[in-house]
Amino acid sequence: MENEKKYEQAEEAFTEGDYAVALKVYQDIFEHDQGQPNAVWGIAECFHSLGQIAEAVAWYKRYLSYEPNEPEALHMLAALGEGRAPLRASNDYVKAHFDRFAEDFDKQLLEELDYKAPDILANTLKTQVGSPTGFLSILDAGCGTGLCGPKLKPYAARLDGVDISEEMLNFSRKLQVYDNLFEEELTHHFETTEAQYDVVIAADTLCYFGDLALLFKLVGRILSEKGIFLFSVEADEIGADFSLTQSGRYTHSRNYITRVANSVNLRNISVRSETLRTEYGEAVIGDIWVLSK
Repeated sequence: MENEKKYEQAEEAFTEGDYAVALKVYQDIFEHDQGQPNAVWGIAECFHSLGQIAEAVAWYKRYLSYEPNEPEALHMLAALGEGRAPLRASNDYVKAHFDRFAEDFDKQLLEELDYKAPDILANTLKTQVGSPTGFLSILDAGCGTGLCGPKLKPYAARLDGVDISEEMLNFSRKLQVYDNLFEEELTHHFETTEAQYDVVIAADTLCYFGDLALLFKLVGRILSEKGIFLFSVEADEIGADFSLTQSGRYTHSRNYITRVANSVNLRNISVRSETLRTEYGEAVIGDIWVLSK
């Protein structure tokens, strides 16, 4: 019971951005009971959030001694430079990460990170198609808890969502705005669905993919003849095609996206920079893209 109260205290401090306070509580839990993997994970996450990367790496590795091959720890170690970065986040990582994050997802993004991507993409859709008419078939790719859903519904004769996380879909289901919700990995769904869409929209979804070639090719498969693909990415500032950052997310350069789009016959309609959210007190700058079949 005492540990339960301490975990609640640590989690509350972490959620509020008091990482030093959370770290002290997690360390106290671990000091009194070293058989607590959740305390080890908390210590790793706190060091990571405090920018103490060497310490974070050591504690993520320690966590693997409790949970060998645990996908979140493996992914974060890769993001922090331990081993070769994967070409995309693994299915196991994305599912585990968002299943764990689902309960506090909306609160943390909207209240604490000033998350803007759903509004930005909805406004971009309006710019492309005009006022809502309710005639479009739309796929919300990586729909999560459904933050985009209510904003897209006025445009849609059919609004579908797809996400790999069952816990996230449990929240989007409660909104009752989607005609269909699919619990599947994106590329698998794009490859197997028989549906065609006038609009495919992906808000902060492609940051879990590095290499976009297959995904773009499959988006072209499900777009209708004049369909459009709207998405956000975090902007790459180091000149690479794409990079796995210490946040565990990928950034992408404009040159790379243009080249991949051209290779699968997707045409660039527009791209512009926007602030997607605030993180650690700093704006996260991204690109908002519109591609057409």
